[in-house]
Amino acid sequence: MKLPAQVVISEVAYGGRGVGRLDGKVCFVPGTLPGETVAIEVLKDRGNFTEAKPTVILTPSPHRIRPACPLASHCPGCSYQHTDYGEEVRIKNKQLQSMLPLSPLLPPVAAPRPDGYRNKMALHAQADGKDRRLGYFMEDNTTILDVPACPLAVAPLNALLAERRADPSFLKTLRNDMTITFRWTEKDGAVWWRNRAAENDVWLVESSVIGPLAVPRNSFYQMNPAMADRLVVAVMDRLKANPPDTAVDLYCGVGIFALAAATLGIPRVLGVDVDGPGIRAAEFNARKLGLPGIQWKTATAHDGIPELEHPQRTTLIVDPPRSGLGRQMIRDLIKHRPARILYISCAPDTMARDAAWLGEGGYTILSSQLFDMFPRTAHFESLTEFHIP
Repeated sequence: MKLPAQVVISEVAYGGRGVGRLDGKVCFVPGTLPGETVAIEVLKDRGNFTEAKPTVILTPSPHRIRPACPLASHCPGCSYQHTDYGEEVRIKNKQLQSMLPLSPLLPPVAAPRPDGYRNKMALHAQADGKDRRLGYFMEDNTTILDVPACPLAVAPLNALLAERRADPSFLKTLRNDMTITFRWTEKDGAVWWRNRAAENDVWLVESSVIGPLAVPRNSFYQMNPAMADRLVVAVMDRLKANPPDTAVDLYCGVGIFALAAATLGIPRVLGVDVDGPGIRAAEFNARKLGLPGIQWKTATAHDGIPELEHPQRTTLIVDPPRSGLGRQMIRDLIKHRPARILYISCAPDTMARDAAWLGEGGYTILSSQLFDMFPRTAHFESLTEFHIP
């Protein structure tokens, strides 16, 4: 009888899969931890690496715990439910260091709690005859995993989800390709809507370290408010350490980093975003906070670069989507040469790519720091400070 293949897990790659070696090739095994010996079933041979699933954890890590979520083995959203939280942060910090191997890393900032933090859930509907599912897409991007509750969400969202799921008339209205969004703020409580909210819809009010902020329902705001505050404070600390004459916040959303810069007394602050409702909310937020001197511009981040009138006295704040800044944006930044760039990233792989391109243009990294905005998932936020002589 042929014995099952075994691998020893040496590390966890970005994305959450354990890394071992099988027959001399890299083998990726989800749900595993460094130091574990695991019996596996090979799923795919990709030529230069293999993909497998664990069948038995033969030698478990001392950091292995029982998942808090009963869906952990099926739901693709969480990669670290089987890990104690301290080890999860250590693993993620090692991943960031591996992407920026020559860069100084500041100590990682862990979340106050690894669960019950999400202020937003976007659940997808699937209707098959009388069967109704409401949950997350599985790895095939087609099948919906039915989610009665998500332990990452704040309690009021799970209570509202349970209320909706208990209403037969609500379930009957679910259709394929429908998205139900659940959102919570301290002021507004838990609310929900179908698909995309109307552009001129009622704004929500989000609490923040700099004061209450109006946020249109379709506009971006961090889903972990406690960690969002820590990130804003870190940006402010870096601005205070090297005060610029001008701070330009590209991808500004509802304006939180531009507003934070203005509270420090920076003489000129500009916020740029392509989201019109977001910019209107930013203008409103500035008035409510008594910061009317900020300039706001509804435009792409690329169109905001020419605003760097005195680059040697300018700090640029960028918080791009997962795709990062991209090659052309980097070329234009290098051409204008702002003295400092504070790069907030939710995707360290694309940030590391952009860092290499910035390096080609003469920028160096002063520091980088992990902010675990998304505990239990494969994702995390980082703040990296670049400067140029």
